Amino acid sequence: MKIKGLATVTVILLAIAFGLTIIVSSFIEDDACRPVGGGSSVAGGVPDGHYSKPMKEGTHQISSGYRSPDRPDHRGTDMAADLHTPIYAFADGVVTESGPASGFGNWVVIDHEGPDGMFSTVYGHMQAGDIKVRAGDQVKAGQHIAGVGNEGQSTGAHLHFEIWVGGRYGGRDVDPGPWIDKATNPGESAPSPAPSRDRLRDRRSAGGELPPSPVIASEDKLQVDAVRVARSVAQKFPEVEAIGGWRPVDAFPDHPSGRAVDIMIPGYDTGEGKRLGDEITDYLFRNRDALNIEYLIWRQQYIPSEGQPSQMEDRGDPTQNHFDHVHVIVTGGGAAGPGQRYGPAPEGTGPGVGPSTGACDPSGVGDHGRSLNAGQIPDELRKWISLGGQVCREVDSPLLAGLLYHESAGFQATAVSTAGAQGYGQFMPGTWAAKGAKVDENGQVAGPPGSGSPSDPADATMAAARYLCEIAEGQREGIASGALKGDPQELMLAGYNAGPGAVQQYGGVPPYAETQRYVVIVPEEAAKFAGAE
Repeated sequence: MKIKGLATVTVILLAIAFGLTIIVSSFIEDDACRPVGGGSSVAGGVPDGHYSKPMKEGTHQISSGYRSPDRPDHRGTDMAADLHTPIYAFADGVVTESGPASGFGNWVVIDHEGPDGMFSTVYGHMQAGDIKVRAGDQVKAGQHIAGVGNEGQSTGAHLHFEIWVGGRYGGRDVDPGPWIDKATNPGESAPSPAPSRDRLRDRRSAGGELPPSPVIASEDKLQVDAVRVARSVAQKFPEVEAIGGWRPVDAFPDHPSGRAVDIMIPGYDTGEGKRLGDEITDYLFRNRDALNIEYLIWRQQYIPSEGQPSQMEDRGDPTQNHFDHVHVIVTGGGAAGPGQRYGPAPEGTGPGVGPSTGACDPSGVGDHGRSLNAGQIPDELRKWISLGGQVCREVDSPLLAGLLYHESAGFQATAVSTAGAQGYGQFMPGTWAAKGAKVDENGQVAGPPGSGSPSDPADATMAAARYLCEIAEGQREGIASGALKGDPQELMLAGYNAGPGAVQQYGGVPPYAETQRYVVIVPEEAAKFAGAE
């Protein structure tokens, strides 16, 4: 799974891997055949879009500042308070660390996606019994996560609070003071800048014939498939305020042919806008067959209906690079005739899911990307590799099969490396404790983190698929911004082999000989499991 014998990489992998589970829930909202990740999602104590002060005003005093003259190496702000005083999550995010930590006694680390990119918050010195979250949990800004303690290297009860721009591993620490000053006191109300996503979703229409929508600039000269895409998105995502389509002249034939739709993303350069664009892209990708989609472009990434996504060249501005809109190309369907009907919007029943029964199809026929040549795969793995190939757009079943084949030296359930990596996906015990889980018959997580077995076909295959997708999700922003260079598939595989932190550290595939070979040989193995086109 990762480079053997590199202690630094092992630490990075174990520490970083926890923070990427959000992608699982992002892709499974309406799909019973996709695995469900663990973690909690508890309503926050501040309005949507606001940061929360880590402690309520009046409950603490600042006892030591950031890199003060007497403590130049002090990377955070200390807030002295009574034992067990509540500590709150600074922002929406995912817990990556929770428990014992050198110097802190116990700590919590949370990764967040802010308007300017990823950052982490660190909370230190709590008593173990006061910590209310665990690695993998999703938290909301203002959520009660712990209580003030006096553990580790501490001179009195206090919260030690840090902020790391770019992430706790590979980023840089900054003064938390200005961030805290602009945050909202937890539990206080404040006007939300826009209606909440839930309120908007409550107003959407559902089922029945797709109606026209005022957010669509014009359906004139759009082909049938393009109209259906536009109406479906308008119905499913009422946050969208504008959808463009036909224009007479363009550098490419997409728009003049009536086969293109541009879904404009409000606040595209904010964390909320990026999430909305991802949700729309994922919804369309899951339903690409029903909507006759040929390919998508979002945030400079070309996403074909069949095959792996790839990074496009930099065209110079947010519009040309598709940062402010999702570009959708459909097969066509011809011009709409009198009385044209479009049917209902697809409900997110992605490939391999029966439209009426919701039953999973383990044959591999419905997998996205390349079809799976299941004849070379042991019977006990076929269903799970097929299901694993449906978790996200970056991972198809042949790629997953190639990875498992390579990792376990030919699909050996009991494979154990000299470093102690185990099973089909070669998970280290510590990594399995955070990433592994027992799954049910549909591949959905059915046990707590660390349950199941890395040698069980279902548990191991779905854990590998989830982890690959989590890595890909975590790398999307870096690829789009140019912070990560290289082929997206190779970057994802490098993260699996060497750890996401190593990829971030080097801004691309790390220069380790094993990783350089790994990103080449796994796709070569995957090609053996791809069916004939």
